Amino acid sequence: MGTSLLSSARFALVLVLLAIAGLLLYELIGVIEVLALALLIALILAPAVDLLVYLKFPRVLALLVVLAGVVVGFGLLGYIVIPIITDQGGDFLARVPGVIRGVERYARDLGEQYPALQGSGGGVASFDLTEAVQQIIQRAGELYSLTTRGAGLLLQAVGAVVMALYMVSNPKPLLNGVLALFPLERRGRVEEILKLIRERVSGWILGQIAAMLLIFILTWIGLAALDVEYAFTFAVLTGALEIIPFFGPILAAVPPTLAAFADSPTKALLVVVIYVAIHQIEAHIVSPMVMARSVQLHPVVVILAVLAMGDLLGLAGVILAVPTAAVLTVLLDELYVKPLGAAPSPRAAELPGQEGKREEASPAPHS
Repeated sequence: MGTSLLSSARFALVLVLLAIAGLLLYELIGVIEVLALALLIALILAPAVDLLVYLKFPRVLALLVVLAGVVVGFGLLGYIVIPIITDQGGDFLARVPGVIRGVERYARDLGEQYPALQGSGGGVASFDLTEAVQQIIQRAGELYSLTTRGAGLLLQAVGAVVMALYMVSNPKPLLNGVLALFPLERRGRVEEILKLIRERVSGWILGQIAAMLLIFILTWIGLAALDVEYAFTFAVLTGALEIIPFFGPILAAVPPTLAAFADSPTKALLVVVIYVAIHQIEAHIVSPMVMARSVQLHPVVVILAVLAMGDLLGLAGVILAVPTAAVLTVLLDELYVKPLGAAPSPRAAELPGQEGKREEASPAPHS
């Protein structure tokens, strides 16, 4: 009886501690958000810094060289790109009301030519696109104010950058501090898991950067071939929104479609076709390279992670959804699935030679 009571007390204590930890994490969600962003920045800078250290640069000097390269690169990019985006973006926004009125006129004409499209509620002819766009802009403004939090976002960004610089300049004390939380015989295993997490997240970062550049180039070429105005600005927008899985390409297709519609509905339809084609390339070539080989996540897991993190942290959560899911997947696989001796992951069935290995591993039946 005493042992059973003691076990129940321990179980209750664990539940209480987990509940307290959950409440604490919820209250400190802003701090966790900054920490996650700092880790991402550190993982972006670390490979270049490690390369210079390997070439016999002092670590602090290597970090300063990498930072100087980043500042110069962003400075040149801003000097060349920002004026173009500002001019084209401002011109496009000024023309949006006229484009919307043109779409409405086309919708009314289409409804008059084909009354069946109107339906019981007036259908196409009664659709107020201006009001719909205003509602979208209003909701987007609310989302922006909710997720950015004005000056707080700037403070968080500065804090994340400073934390990342400290992480990269002297990572050993942090690593040793984490390892010190575990028994001596477990530290080697913990270090392996941390290395695996770093490889997964670093792979996602490099793959995501490559995907954004590729989508930007493909979009620019496609829109320029159709002679769509503001093709460069729309391509930059599409490449930037690529960081939002699945939903980003859909949002990016709306502005160029409206701009093309100002010339003709046919051109707008061709723009939609181009974005569908680019999305297919992204879904069947880019995403497998980024998701499957880098973070090894199923698309369903990615969508659930985006929805959950977006609801929890807003825009920052959407951006951090994939690396967070990758980290949780590594921890679940290494700490729960493998110790249970469970069946291999679903990807194992896709790899050549796995069937033979399973047959060799399975014991022969007793006669």
